[in-house]
Amino acid sequence: MDSNHPASSADRPAQRNGAGEGSGRAAWLIAGDFLVTVNPIDGSEIVPCPPGRRPIAPRRATAARDEAAQPGDAVPGPPLLEREEERARLRGLLATGRSVWLDAPSGAGRSALLAAVAEDCAGLAPDGVIHLNGHRRTPRDLLHELYASVHHVVNYRPGPTELSAALREIGAVVVLDDVEFGGAALDEVLSATPECAYLLASRPEAPAPSERAGLDEIALGGLSAAACLELLRLAVARELTASEREWAADLWQAGGGLPTHFIQAGAVLRYRSLTAAGPLPSIGGLAATLVASISEGARELTRFAVVLGGELPEPAVLPALTGDPDAVAAHTELIDCGLLSTVGQRRRLAPGVLAALSEADPAADGPSRIAALTRHFSWWLKESGVDAQEAVAQADVLVAVLRTAQQAGLAAETTELVRLTAPLMAAGLRWGAWERVLRTGQEAARLAGAVAQEAYFHHELGVLAICEGQLARARAELEASIALRGVLSDAGGAVAGRRALTLVDDLTRPPASPVEHTPPAGSPPALVQALPPQVNAPETPPAGSAELTLVIRSGSPEESGATLRQMLSRGNRRNTVATGAGALVAAVLGTVVALALTSGEPEGDPENVTREDPASSVEDEPPAVEESTAEETPSEDPEDEEESESPPPTEDPSLTDPTAPTDPPTTPDPTTPQPTPTESPSPGDGPGGGGGPGGGDTDPPTEDPTDEPTDPPTEPTDPPTEEPTDPPTEDPDPPSSGGGDNGGPGSTPSAPQDTPPATTPPNTAPPAEAD
Repeated sequence: MDSNHPASSADRPAQRNGAGEGSGRAAWLIAGDFLVTVNPIDGSEIVPCPPGRRPIAPRRATAARDEAAQPGDAVPGPPLLEREEERARLRGLLATGRSVWLDAPSGAGRSALLAAVAEDCAGLAPDGVIHLNGHRRTPRDLLHELYASVHHVVNYRPGPTELSAALREIGAVVVLDDVEFGGAALDEVLSATPECAYLLASRPEAPAPSERAGLDEIALGGLSAAACLELLRLAVARELTASEREWAADLWQAGGGLPTHFIQAGAVLRYRSLTAAGPLPSIGGLAATLVASISEGARELTRFAVVLGGELPEPAVLPALTGDPDAVAAHTELIDCGLLSTVGQRRRLAPGVLAALSEADPAADGPSRIAALTRHFSWWLKESGVDAQEAVAQADVLVAVLRTAQQAGLAAETTELVRLTAPLMAAGLRWGAWERVLRTGQEAARLAGAVAQEAYFHHELGVLAICEGQLARARAELEASIALRGVLSDAGGAVAGRRALTLVDDLTRPPASPVEHTPPAGSPPALVQALPPQVNAPETPPAGSAELTLVIRSGSPEESGATLRQMLSRGNRRNTVATGAGALVAAVLGTVVALALTSGEPEGDPENVTREDPASSVEDEPPAVEESTAEETPSEDPEDEEESESPPPTEDPSLTDPTAPTDPPTTPDPTTPQPTPTESPSPGDGPGGGGGPGGGDTDPPTEDPTDEPTDPPTEPTDPPTEEPTDPPTEDPDPPSSGGGDNGGPGSTPSAPQDTPPATTPPNTAPPAEAD
């Protein structure tokens, strides 16, 4: 089925309007983002709408709109005289997309002219011509009626966002009659539908449109004298006499040539010809003369209309209301006499007729007639099986009945009728009338002392406020309802109220702040897992960023699962690598601190070298196994090694011999001759039998020398000025064992390969040998 065309009546789903049938059954409807269950017993329930319940694409109701395009009933009206110029001008402005404000007094034939112009503009816009009536309508009511006239939906009222978007796509000529508001309210309607051209007409008491509306104003006056005589002749269907022409001229001067006056004058002439001749009334007595001339059934209808403030029920309801089987014919008689005017799809008393009838025939039985109206409509809604759409068609009449019953002091009857009417207005999506009915019922229940009824009305007003986005007012209404039902121990009603109040709390709660993600235990502070700024953010982090970003990509469930597993595995490997790096850094830092604590001396001493004690024989002690410990690991700085291995004063003075090999100075002296690698120190120049060091890197001696030296060691006069140009690349060979008194090496140690021996400083005596 085409989504742009409505389904036939047989294909459309049955509307669940049990609430409107007076049986107490609930009905559901969708209002924006909410699913509302209209419950006439405990009160309506409202919850967030499930995704599957919302309509996907509303269908355009072209057939339904064309069916309801023509306002009023099938009774033909008077001909349209001398309006060709205004008709053509209005059509031309609307064809260019301009909106027009028609300024016309009551009775000037405004509605007839609008209907004629609507026929001329049938093919101008894509959505055709839409007829609306502003009688007792708010701007919001009119916007929703405009939406419903183009889209066909069942039990659905769009939210503000969807309504605004849909209205901007409507392109139609909107004929809006009987507008009761102007100014900023009218500007709201016009700005909401920029693709529509409006033909507006209002009553004289309505506010004028603002200058911001940008409307072209056309004034509509009365007819000429010749046109009025022609209209009167057509009304009586014969030629006028001289006296009748003179009377018509007087009416034209007094009334300004309004067509309504001459339609009523024609009815007076028709009834005058049937009865005895009498004086012709003035323009102010036309309505009273007609009421005295019409049939009793028609007169009874005028009494009901006066009681209801000019409103008159539909013809189908009149026989049961009045008890007259000819009530429909009486209704047609009032139309022919010009006592009723068209208001949308209904009729009401013509302007000026209500005041004239109230003065001529004051209703002495007004209270009893009001009570009869209240009882009748209570029965009609409860027992006759009326659905929501039929009740909505009588909304203005029902509101008028409730208002007059409340003013007459019938509080209990008013409360009962409101309980039957309110669910129908809600289910029929006539929410402007729903609010007026609930306000009337709340006041009537308060006056009658009906606490349960008052609690129900407070609850319904709260639900309505939620649907309209007025959450503060909804909270106040719901709290009042819960308090009243708590006094009555109404458990079911209190539960419904608390559910609605919980929804208000959820809607007013501020959005939760984003959850902060903490890094895993043991991770460096720079390793942070942050949320991405958007869902489809690039996976590569920005340049210079050390943070890990969790990227979430949309896709199919299979791709999403694989991506998530890969992401988690990468995150685990990264966390493991980061933890290991942290542990390694901590171990290195601990080693450095331990070395610094064990050295005990400042860094930077160039004489800190490690020597081999010649007094220690290979045979006395096996070679030590090097262990990588914190205490034995040589420091990278030579100064620390010198200080840590300095012999005590009691050791062999040869240990302090400066001729021992040292680290090369940073700047060697080029004038000093450098020995060749084949030269070896003589026994007198090298370490003697006193246990001097041999030049190898071995452990210090385990035993002290037996004999003390006879002479103190001679300090070198000059420090070595020149060292080998090439630093040693390999450790020297251990010294060979030799003859000495103390078991020290007696032979000259061979020079290490590729390592020059230390140069003997001049004027330095060898240490004395022990006895």
